[in-house]
Amino acid sequence: MKRLWPNSLVGQLLLVVALILLLAQGINSFLLYRGAQNQNLVEASTSAVARIAYGFERTTNDRSASRRGGKRSRRWGQLKFSPESAVGDDMRRLPELEARAGQAFANMGIGFSDIRATSIRDLTTDMTGYVIGANRGEWRNDPINRSMGGDQNTPETKGFVIISAQQADGQWVSIASAVRERTPLLVRTLLFQTFTIYLLMLIPLILLGRYISRPLKSLTAGAQSFQPGTTKALEEQGPPDTRELIRAFNDMSGRVTRMIEEKDVMLGAIGHDLRTPLAALRVRVESVEDEAERERMVAGIEDMNSMLEDILSLARLGRSTEQSDPVDIRSLIETVVDEFTDLGQDVRYQRGDKQIATVRETLVRRALRNLIGNATLYGKAADISVEKSGSSLLIHVDDDGPGIPEGKIAAMFEPFLRGDASRNRATGGSGLGLTLARAIARDHGGDIILKNRENGGLRATLILPVG
Repeated sequence: MKRLWPNSLVGQLLLVVALILLLAQGINSFLLYRGAQNQNLVEASTSAVARIAYGFERTTNDRSASRRGGKRSRRWGQLKFSPESAVGDDMRRLPELEARAGQAFANMGIGFSDIRATSIRDLTTDMTGYVIGANRGEWRNDPINRSMGGDQNTPETKGFVIISAQQADGQWVSIASAVRERTPLLVRTLLFQTFTIYLLMLIPLILLGRYISRPLKSLTAGAQSFQPGTTKALEEQGPPDTRELIRAFNDMSGRVTRMIEEKDVMLGAIGHDLRTPLAALRVRVESVEDEAERERMVAGIEDMNSMLEDILSLARLGRSTEQSDPVDIRSLIETVVDEFTDLGQDVRYQRGDKQIATVRETLVRRALRNLIGNATLYGKAADISVEKSGSSLLIHVDDDGPGIPEGKIAAMFEPFLRGDASRNRATGGSGLGLTLARAIARDHGGDIILKNRENGGLRATLILPVG
């Protein structure tokens, strides 16, 4: 499942800004919607108050005539007179509307001892016939009224506001007013506003993000492909902070290149200065008459030469002039195995399928020699197998030795640390074999893994990318 959260800094910034804008617009929409709902209630209550004020005197006269035996007209929207309020105690009252209605009546010189207001979804049966604004759709849909400019699409009725006012004699006069829903226009306005804000803010942010991210991507690629002495200086571009970062990277790469060049010069001098006296010492040792002593001295000199070669190889790794070429790993393994079998070592390899990997052949051959050499040294024999796993090639070197304690496996890659504490090369070696082998593997984008086998012994796996 693809992650919704972007990986890039610019993408995360744009997503955060978009979410903040969406949250702000959501809050704004909620407040505007609540305001529109309140406005609808105020408009309905205003109509009710106006209807009471307009028809109060005439309705009072009609009521007096009715008491004298006259017949009162029963028109839709007439005021309701009753001894009890149409707004019961169990209804939720609206103090704000009550205060507005009281102020309006007072301004028109109409006095009421008590005013009650409520909002309901469905009209109660006792208020049927005492409603205003409920038949506007019929009026506007009439052909004559439409021809006079009436709006055919009248807003939908969403409820009713009931205003009930108590007269001085204790009688209550009540009227219900339909509440019209006008939010569709509000929703369209909010959607248009949100779309406009997103365009005005996100498009400049996208352009700014590309302006920032382009040099950062170039810097990332330069850092990933950095090779001392071969990497060109990056072009300084982007905002001032980014330019300063690129300038610092160029300065750092220059310093690293100079340090490595100085190191290579120093190592070359050390190698030359040490090999010359060792060669002279090797010649002088041949004149020693005691054969056993002479062999021990020759072994010591060979040990020093081998250690010197390992140190120089490890120090120069990454600055090799050898190019990576497609190599048949099967043939490379067979070449290394033949070297050991010619020396009488028990090394077995079952020839498998052809596997091609782009590597530096000399370095990979040396890494294999080190792994197989450790297997024959500590396990007396080595079994080699090759396995393809995805885009990686796994070269397993198994032995039947004592293995390595789990807590010490990671430490075995440290320089000069050996499984045998002896300084004798026949049992201990220089302590740089695994260090150098892992450095070669990682220089190719792979690695080396050590793992104890279930039936005893150790498995060293050389991982090489083949994709």
